[in-house]
Amino acid sequence: MELQSIHNKVVLITGASKGIGRAMSLLFADKGATVYAIARSESQLKELATEADNKQGCIIPSPCDIRDSSAIERLIGQIVHEEGRIDALVNNAGLGHFGPIHELTEAQWDEMMDVNLKGVFLCTKYTVPHMIQQQGGHIVNISSVAGTVTFPGGGGYCTSKFGLMAFTDVLTQELKPHNVKVSVICPGSVQTEFGQSAPKEYALRPEEVAYMAYQMIAAPEHVIMNQLIMRPVVPQHLQKGK
Repeated sequence: MELQSIHNKVVLITGASKGIGRAMSLLFADKGATVYAIARSESQLKELATEADNKQGCIIPSPCDIRDSSAIERLIGQIVHEEGRIDALVNNAGLGHFGPIHELTEAQWDEMMDVNLKGVFLCTKYTVPHMIQQQGGHIVNISSVAGTVTFPGGGGYCTSKFGLMAFTDVLTQELKPHNVKVSVICPGSVQTEFGQSAPKEYALRPEEVAYMAYQMIAAPEHVIMNQLIMRPVVPQHLQKGK
């Protein structure tokens, strides 16, 4: 399958200051896109933009809290004013708190719902009207394997990611008539700063997840990859029953 060029495409990526978001920002800039990197840490975003100085495209630091409705509305409006369009939105920002449901604090629960669901809703809400107007675009949501299966201690995180899967499915149906594609990636364990424990050495690399997002957006016009589940290969000696 021959991929389309994303040179000069305008791509918004949330949670861009580290992990998967950072890897995506660098890859998309390397492919020639204009990347608006969104996260709360302005200093980390500036460092990221500097790292992309020698690439075909560019990274524009866009500090913003995706839970802040008015801030997101202003940012999206500013980007459309400057660029005239938005070609892709990658809703990547996410976090998790883990433990038995009765031991989770209300603040931990609210933070997961605010970042993993409300933030996605707000970024999508203010981007979609522009994509409908231009009759084209692509929204990629970064969910998790935890959005397809549950596990003890993942009550809040799984709830938010299952919600994101439902959100993605509804959005797919609503935007299909407007030539706007919607995709979701569900990675398993990834080598990022996430949760309370260190990532497993065999876990997926952020760059691998980033490349799949790139393939989704650069796929031929008549092709849409709706849902992708990614898991790392577990070494044989660590597999159950070995």
